Amino acid sequence: MAALKSIFQASHSLAPHREHMESTPLAIPMTPAQPQLTIIAAPFRLRGFDLEVGHRANTRFGTTLITGHPGFDESLDESARRTFLQWIGCDAQYIEQLYTLSTERVDKREVAVSFIALFRQDACVGPSDNRMHWSLVDGLEIQDDIHRMVFDYALLRLRAKFGYTNIAFHLLPESFTLSELQQTYEHVLGHPVDKRNFRRRMTASGTLINTNEVRRDGSHRPAALFEFATQDDHAAYLTPSWAAATFSHRRDESDSGT
Repeated sequence: MAALKSIFQASHSLAPHREHMESTPLAIPMTPAQPQLTIIAAPFRLRGFDLEVGHRANTRFGTTLITGHPGFDESLDESARRTFLQWIGCDAQYIEQLYTLSTERVDKREVAVSFIALFRQDACVGPSDNRMHWSLVDGLEIQDDIHRMVFDYALLRLRAKFGYTNIAFHLLPESFTLSELQQTYEHVLGHPVDKRNFRRRMTASGTLINTNEVRRDGSHRPAALFEFATQDDHAAYLTPSWAAATFSHRRDESDSGT
């Protein structure tokens, strides 16, 4: 009898807790927010023969590359071109999509599409609000891990393409001497190159045209001026035929105003 009484008392004491549990709604897991799509862009230019990268400073993440967001009616390439135009003030001479990565920060999830672009140093003066800065690639400290990863790969990609394309065309003026071309290669690659082998390789590659003009600097001998062959533009490299045809079709439509 005593045992039954103790069981009754125990069940009675739990009743209020049971009622509280039954009246409490179940916790339903929240659906995670859709990840934000962001463009992270690494613009490069030459100042003299020094290679510089464009970036932002004093953001909440410290020094970062420039960023943008795709528009609803834009392709990723079009969004990247608009981003470069807004930050730098002129169209890029060359643009290439690098890779896509997903990140997870404390306050958001993000899918980032990275781009590299090249500008001639005399192509534009840049925006007037001083949000944009240019710094030498050597020694630049980017605090944000994702932006530093994009910068490192963009620089690696640029240096690699100097070895098998004429991508230097987009950093140099229309005409140049072989010495200027060599200095450009040395500053981009980050190490000296043998003068004789470099000149032999460049003249034998078929990518240069002698303009039959010369330039005299001070008391030095006149130096021959060269330019890149137009038929060897960047579109000829690593571009599938279908992509080249699509790009050409869009460019023709843009030129015709349709």
